[in-house]
Amino acid sequence: DVLARLMFGARTAFLVAIGVTVTAVFIGVSLGAVAGFFGGPFDRFVMWFTDITMSVPQLLLVVVINASLKQPISQWMEARYIETLNPIYRNSTLIDFVLVFGSMALISWPAYARLVRAQVLSVRNRPYVTAARALGLTNRIILTRYVLPNAMGPLIVAVSAGLGTAMVLESAFSFLGVGVTPPTPSWGNMISDGLRVWTNYPHLLVAPAAVLAVVTVAFNFLGDGLNDALNPKGQK
Repeated sequence: DVLARLMFGARTAFLVAIGVTVTAVFIGVSLGAVAGFFGGPFDRFVMWFTDITMSVPQLLLVVVINASLKQPISQWMEARYIETLNPIYRNSTLIDFVLVFGSMALISWPAYARLVRAQVLSVRNRPYVTAARALGLTNRIILTRYVLPNAMGPLIVAVSAGLGTAMVLESAFSFLGVGVTPPTPSWGNMISDGLRVWTNYPHLLVAPAAVLAVVTVAFNFLGDGLNDALNPKGQK
C-alpha cells in the first residue's frame, strides 16, 4: 500500500528532521554563542573546528560513521540481548535512527554555529549589553537574557529551512543504503525501490519523490515567510 508507506515514511522523515535539527541547533548555538561572546583562543578553536567539519564531504562522513559504528553497536546490542533477553536490544531500527541522528547532526551544526556567532558578535557591544555589564551582571546572565534573545531572528529562519534540508539528506542517505533501512518505511528507500521498477510501475517512484519535493518546498516557503515577518526591512 503506497499511501500507507508514505504516511509511515512521513513519520520517519519528520522524526529524523526534528531530532537532527534540535541536536544540531543545540550544539551550534552553544558553541557559536560562547565563541562569539568571549572570543579569544576558544573562538579561534571553534571556528577552526567548524571549518574542518564543513570541508569534509557530507556523504563521505555519514558513510564512514555508519560503516565504522553500525557493526560494533549491533554486536554490543546482541550481547546485551543475550544477557537480559530484553527485546529492545533486537530492534535494528533503533541503531539506524541513532546513527542517522548522530551523523546528520555532526554535519549540520557548523552552519548554525557560524550564524549564531556572527549575530552574537554584532550584539555583544550594544549599549544595553554594556549597561548590563555596568550593573555587575554575570556573563552567563548577560549571554542568556540579553545577547541570545536578540540574535534568534535569523536562527529561526535557518531552522525552518534546515528541517527541509534534513528531510532531503535523510532521504538521500536512505536511498544510498546508509540511512534508515527496510522494513522501516522511508521516502528515500521508497524512491530507491521504485527506481528499480519505474518502467512498469512509475507510481512507486513518482509518489514518494513528489511528496518529498512538496514538503521540501513547503519548508522553504515557511522560511521565506518567517524571514519577511522577522526582518521587515529585508522586504524593502
